Amino acid sequence: MSTVLFRPDIKFRHKLFLNTGLGGVIALAGSIALGIWIGTKNGGAGGASIGFIVAVLINVAWLVPALLVIPPYYRSLQYEIHDDEVIVRAGVITKTVKHVPFRTVTNLEVKQGPFDRLFGIGTLNIQTAGMSGQSGAEESLRGLPNFQEVYDQVVAALRRYRGAMAPTQA
Repeated sequence: MSTVLFRPDIKFRHKLFLNTGLGGVIALAGSIALGIWIGTKNGGAGGASIGFIVAVLINVAWLVPALLVIPPYYRSLQYEIHDDEVIVRAGVITKTVKHVPFRTVTNLEVKQGPFDRLFGIGTLNIQTAGMSGQSGAEESLRGLPNFQEVYDQVVAALRRYRGAMAPTQA
């Protein structure tokens, strides 16, 4: 088998924008209400307007950079399926390359949350023996429109790998 290279679908980027935007709206609404309440308690109407301005500025200070980092993060994601491992590359500021050898894979899980279903994408979680004491996956291949096909490719590669092992190694 040759190496299979792929990237998440553009819909994954849209999902990241939606999640960040919704989180921003919720945080903004809560902090505005809190800022106005605290400002009113401490300074009347003038304090309420200062509380409003501070709440908006604080939220803009985190929301704008978060929205700006989504496109380069999305472009940095790359998934590779090799004969003996899966490699995930990601990162904007800190670049990471994660190798998940097939010899350590214990479980594969396909997941599709509400926003994933909305956008028609899914996630393949790869669990390993090294993560047995923790919840979650060793690595996740996110934003896949054809997540079931990718699952089938990883399963086929995993079976080929394990079939080629000597009986004592398997």
